[in-house]
Formats: sequence, C-alpha cells, structure tokens
Amino acid sequence: MNRLQKELAAELTMDDIPDNHRPLAELIGLDKFILLCDYAKGDMVYFPQVDRILIPVRNRDIRADCNGYNKRELAQKYNLTIQQINNIIKKT
Repeated sequence: MNRLQKELAAELTMDDIPDNHRPLAELIGLDKFILLCDYAKGDMVYFPQVDRILIPVRNRDIRADCNGYNKRELAQKYNLTIQQINNIIKKT
C-alpha cells in the first residue's frame, strides 16, 4: 500500500466495509482485511476447506503412529481405509 492508502486505512471503520464483506472483516479484523484486499488486488481468492489444509498433518501423524500392526486402528481413527493408510505410509 502506498502512503495515502495507509493514511486512509487508519481512519477506516467497520461501517465503511460493504455488507457483503463485513463478515470476513469482522472475523479477521480490519487490519488483516486490508492486507488481504491488498494481496488479492480485486481478484477472486479461493479458500480451501479446513480438512484439505490438515491432510499433511494427518498423514504425518499416521506415519508416526504406525507400527505395522495397527493399520486397522489408524484407519478407524482417521476414517480411512486400510489401503489409504498403506498409501500414506508408502509416501514417506
């Protein structure tokens, strides 16, 4: 952001945010909302589902917890098939 934008942003209030964007601004705060707007520069931004973001952590935990004999339990815990557990373990 340039100097003028920063000065104007300092005076921005939630009432200045259009209604359709206000829930996001309230969720992350005005400062972060401004940074996000500056980052996106008017483009549409895709936000993945939380489950997709957590897959690497889940897979890391499965690899750490697998002892070769507990694949069925891991499959039940993570709601996966034994084949999926095997595929995750192979990708180490």
